[in-house]
Amino acid sequence: MMPGSLEEQYIRLEVMSGKNLQVPSWCMPAGISVSIIVDSQGCWKSATSVLSSNQSVVWGNTVTLPSHTSPALSVEIRASYEADRTLGNGEVVRKLQISWDELLDHGDEPFDLSFPPVHDVCPYLTLKAAAVHACDDQDSTLSDSLVDSDIT
Repeated sequence: MMPGSLEEQYIRLEVMSGKNLQVPSWCMPAGISVSIIVDSQGCWKSATSVLSSNQSVVWGNTVTLPSHTSPALSVEIRASYEADRTLGNGEVVRKLQISWDELLDHGDEPFDLSFPPVHDVCPYLTLKAAAVHACDDQDSTLSDSLVDSDIT
């Protein structure tokens, strides 16, 4: 394996914000979150934030993901409702699959990831991604970044 190859890399992904986050339900959500699913055993979830009156959310959460466990990852926008038993995980509003290369095409600059429309409006997330190596990660432990849990 060549040094610097994708198998040795991790991706530091910052979920900065979301806009046009309309939900298909008639109920107002208690909160909106983002889930990043790397494989069937690894999932990361952002903090749940309140949807503003202009259908936007600011997160600023960062996660370091192992890029060698799968060829792509799924990004989900989730809505949680107080009156529903889904408050913990939330209902999937939109889901999108993206390759590691597509994430890294933006050169550590913020970019918008658009999802299919909800009520004729395309929701999008503003993300920032950078490749890091295990030896480059001085601030946090890589293995603690991804929660091992069954995806349901």
